[in-house]
Amino acid sequence: MSRIYAIALNTFREAVRDRVLYGMLSLAILMLLFSLALGELSLGQNERVVADVGMASISFFSVIMAVFLGASLLYKEIERKTLYVILPKPIARYEFLLGKYFGIVTTASVFVAIMGGVHLWVTAVQKGADVLTSLGIVTVALAALGGLAYRATDRTAVVVPWALGFLAVMAAFAGRHDADVTYLLAAFALNVGELALVAAVALPFSSFSTPFLTGAFTLGVWVMGRSADTMESIRGSRVPEEVRALLHTVVEIVPNFHLFVPGRRALTVGLVEHGGVWPYVAQSLVYAAAYAALLLVFASLIFRRRDFL
Repeated sequence: MSRIYAIALNTFREAVRDRVLYGMLSLAILMLLFSLALGELSLGQNERVVADVGMASISFFSVIMAVFLGASLLYKEIERKTLYVILPKPIARYEFLLGKYFGIVTTASVFVAIMGGVHLWVTAVQKGADVLTSLGIVTVALAALGGLAYRATDRTAVVVPWALGFLAVMAAFAGRHDADVTYLLAAFALNVGELALVAAVALPFSSFSTPFLTGAFTLGVWVMGRSADTMESIRGSRVPEEVRALLHTVVEIVPNFHLFVPGRRALTVGLVEHGGVWPYVAQSLVYAAAYAALLLVFASLIFRRRDFL
């Protein structure tokens, strides 16, 4: 377990230094801020526009981030030949792969927490929060991050607690202005489950393919998984029976990513059969963990058989 933790920690440190991720984070934050302007242009649908655009942006950028990390980090180890130094040490290949996976999931989860905090802040502003107070909270949060980074020997170590604290503060701030914090936090948790499953999908491809092909294959599986419910419900007479059978087979194989985007109404009032919002979130996360475990076993088998000599 200590070896897996060491690999995960090093993976996280390497990932958070990647400038590409900061570019994605900046684009996501700009999109979240832009949702305020889109809300003002709507006709009495400000809250809905801000919520829908914000959640769609977080979901999209978090998935892209998970695909990028899953496709590139393992390949970089092989390309830089650092893997040749690690594998001769007393560490199993599956431990190395698991460490990479948990490092990727941790990195993507931190970015979801940061984007979630920004979205909660935007929601509070849309709800009528005082502008000076809102800007003051952001300033204090950034100052706290700078102070922690300045005092810490390992600057990457402060990112996780700061991101979680930032999310908690923004949730409390948005809650004081009558925002539906429960729905938003549940949606963020589902985003984490989705990106964890996406990362697990990427690793088997990354074990034997290039980053470009890994990204393409992973995005293809994700698109099919998002369309699983649609493919399952195809009943049109114009669709040949063979095509319908093929689509239904695909539905049974690919992970159902549609579970992680149930929609605002379904997540707030339409989950009676699941016992409520959080039981549904728990069931979805268990599904993601179980499917990811199967994919990681498959990736480990591929990675173990690969010859790096």
